[in-house]
Amino acid sequence: MGTGLLELFSGIGAAGIAWGGPVVGAIDQNSHANTTYLENHDLAPRSWNLAGVTAAQLGAFSAERWWLSPPCQPFTVRGARRDLDDPRVKPLLRVLAILCELRPRVVAMENVPGFVASATRGELRAALITAGYTLDERLLCPTSLGVPMRRQRYYLVARLGQGQGHRSRFETPVPVSPTRPLSSFVDAEPDPALYLSEAVIATWGHSVNILDSEDPAAVATCFTSAYGRSPVRSGSYLRDGGGVRYFAPEEILRLLGFPDTFRFPEPLARPVRWDLAGNSLSVDAVRALRLET
Repeated sequence: MGTGLLELFSGIGAAGIAWGGPVVGAIDQNSHANTTYLENHDLAPRSWNLAGVTAAQLGAFSAERWWLSPPCQPFTVRGARRDLDDPRVKPLLRVLAILCELRPRVVAMENVPGFVASATRGELRAALITAGYTLDERLLCPTSLGVPMRRQRYYLVARLGQGQGHRSRFETPVPVSPTRPLSSFVDAEPDPALYLSEAVIATWGHSVNILDSEDPAAVATCFTSAYGRSPVRSGSYLRDGGGVRYFAPEEILRLLGFPDTFRFPEPLARPVRWDLAGNSLSVDAVRALRLET
């Protein structure tokens, strides 16, 4: 097995940014994610369905580190928590069988906190331990890293050749005072199209999280792929001198730890950008995961 990182369910490439290169391959079926990945990583992801991928296909990348960000819907309330009965789990199970055969040196994965109680996690743990991996599992939120945004997620790092066993840390991550205030993540001159109408504010203002851009203690709620479509439980809103507005997709990327050089390709509509950002990872959390394990 050679060097390099293989991103599976790669999205827009957060793991490659956090863990560094060389990134030798990426696989995702979202065409917008793939064009964004190519724009920023100079590498074109393969648009394969991982439910039918072969060991020969994945082994050809000669990657010693594999990163997995499989669909979270089988483990969420909105997704009905169908777990192993959800067809969207099949790609993960297929990849699991192959990686236990090829045995890359490091395997890491991210998913929603609901994954902890799933039968899928039980199969994942059993297979990896049997294949000789030591597991480190945890829940981690950017707020515990000083980032003013809640996005608690389950993380797994499995390392080969360090004996068999596991360590699970599912205590609630302790928030720390933001090292950077929310105001440092937002644009000084936002797009006027981001502002909500008075009618929308009157209808939904009582049930959404509206933050003051100048509040040094402000912490945004988790932004999801439904942001911009669902008015509630999809992310925070911002009150500034111009009124109440959405966070721009680029502002969300900053909160997720993406570098200022990261760009969405043109012309990619704002709703698509929100969707891609909401489906991505906290770069800061993934980077911390690597350093601590």
